[in-house]
Amino acid sequence: MPKNIDKKIDNEYFLVCVDESNEFYSALDYACTNANKQKISLILLYIIEVANFRHWKGVETIMLEEQKSKAKELLEHHQSEIKKNYKFKVKKIIKRGDKVDTIFKVLNNKRYKVKNLILGLALEGNDTNKIINSLTGSFRKKLNLPITIVPDNYNNYVFKNRRNT
Repeated sequence: MPKNIDKKIDNEYFLVCVDESNEFYSALDYACTNANKQKISLILLYIIEVANFRHWKGVETIMLEEQKSKAKELLEHHQSEIKKNYKFKVKKIIKRGDKVDTIFKVLNNKRYKVKNLILGLALEGNDTNKIINSLTGSFRKKLNLPITIVPDNYNNYVFKNRRNT
C-alpha cells in the first residue's frame, strides 16, 4: 500500500541559521515555502558567537544576557510571522559558540532529524559567507545531508518587507 503523501512528518526538520542579514530572509522564505510543501518542521538556530572579551566577568555576563535577550526577541518575531502564514511546527534554538561547530552539534543531535541545511548567500562580500565556505570546503566530508544555498536576491514574498525594518 502506498504511503500517504499528505501525512505530516513530525520528526524531520529544515535547519536555518538566524541573523539579520538580507540573505537570511531569503533563506527563511525558501525554507518556509518548502517546509510547508513537504509538511515538515523548521528549526531556527541563533548562534551567539563567543567574544574574546575576558577582562571583566561581570561585563561579559551582561553582554551575554543582552545577546540572549536579543536572540529570543528575534526568534519570537520570526516564529510569529511564520505562524501567520504557514501551518508547520517551528523550533527555536539559541546556542553559544563558533558558528560552524555549533551547526555540526545541532546536525548531530539525535533528537532532531535535519533533512536539509538552508543557508543564505550574500552576492556581495559579507561575513555570512564564511559559514558556506567552511561547510562546502574543509568540512564538507563531515556533512551527511544536503545544503541548499539561497542567494540574497531570492524572490521573497512573505518576508521581503521585513528586510529593512
